[in-house]
Amino acid sequence: MIKAIIYQSKTGHTKEYAKILSKELKIPCYSVQDAKEKVNKKDEIIYLSWIRATTIVGYKKINKKYQIAAIGAVGAYPKSDEYTKQLKEYNHITQELFYLRGGINYEKLNKFYQKILKLVGKAITLENPRDKEMSRLFEKGGNFVNSKQLKPMIEYIKGVTNE
Repeated sequence: MIKAIIYQSKTGHTKEYAKILSKELKIPCYSVQDAKEKVNKKDEIIYLSWIRATTIVGYKKINKKYQIAAIGAVGAYPKSDEYTKQLKEYNHITQELFYLRGGINYEKLNKFYQKILKLVGKAITLENPRDKEMSRLFEKGGNFVNSKQLKPMIEYIKGVTNE
């Protein structure tokens, strides 16, 4: 039985998804820090975190501490099966992985991350000048959090818990 949703959020998008998922599944959600006091080691959980390059932040540590039923990886790129597969392979994930599009919030990023993302945005624009949405996202930021993106994850979790 899934005891909690544990999340790690950099700019708030992952936290938004965790709260929506918590309300929908009626499972409490905690930040990684709060979970240390609230969730027992080896409990079954859902883990949500943000993506840095192709790394799902904190996954390795959380995977050693808890039993992960499913993972939500939150990133800025549009959803694609190919990208989800790449994330799963790169992070050596054996659990079910769901990609959730979050966004970029420059106000909550330090100068280092701001600079890196602006450079990534310039590279994307040079590589594909027609991709206006991505160019705009990396230039100004944006939020793509949407409860509809959680639907496949919710259906999966409900299916697993009803078995």
